Amino acid sequence: MLASRASLPTSVLNPRQLIRLGMSLAIPRHLFMVSGPATSRRVALTFDDGPHPTHTPRLLDRLKARNIPATFFVLGRAAEQHPELVRRMFDEGHDVGHHSFTHGEPPRTSARTLTAEARQTAQLLGGLLGIAPPRLFRPPHGKLTAPKALALWAAGQSIVLWNRDPKDFACGDAEALRSWCRSNRLAGGDVVLLHDTHPHAAEVIDDIVGAVTSEGLAFGRVSDWVLS
Repeated sequence: MLASRASLPTSVLNPRQLIRLGMSLAIPRHLFMVSGPATSRRVALTFDDGPHPTHTPRLLDRLKARNIPATFFVLGRAAEQHPELVRRMFDEGHDVGHHSFTHGEPPRTSARTLTAEARQTAQLLGGLLGIAPPRLFRPPHGKLTAPKALALWAAGQSIVLWNRDPKDFACGDAEALRSWCRSNRLAGGDVVLLHDTHPHAAEVIDDIVGAVTSEGLAFGRVSDWVLS
């Protein structure tokens, strides 16, 4: 079995991954998470950049059919356009986190702007769902600086990254994503990065379920590890 990337020998990791690993070991999980506890025997599927009017409903249909909880990191501008899909995510038992309002490019986005967008999107989602503003936040491209992390924490945000990335956005078809699933066996605590703005995730849910359950694992939500 391939080990979770967070547990790979440091000689295998690139500098960015080494920084993530160091932060994940030094910072409490409720502030900064790359992966969950291996002892949980659960895998978290996470979906970024939606909701999308076509792909997100198809994905939600597949998740519901297989009774799989997931975590969505939605964009504020997309949530404004498709509030009914955000409500459906929540009503069907998924985590609804956020991913900034505009998905601005990190080098051109200041800590102040990123934090303002995080607050704006969290307030929007709280209003749509009738709950306290969500605290689960995934920065665009997973890129952070120390000032951005400190500002987000001061705003009450829990920063959530990932440790398994099949790069579904670059897959030419569903078969390419299936190939990744066959070649990369998942472990307890893995956080998988996917996107509901592309069609492939919905098409391979059954493959992912088969791969996870064959290892004796189940699925969980990020909030089970961060907010509990």
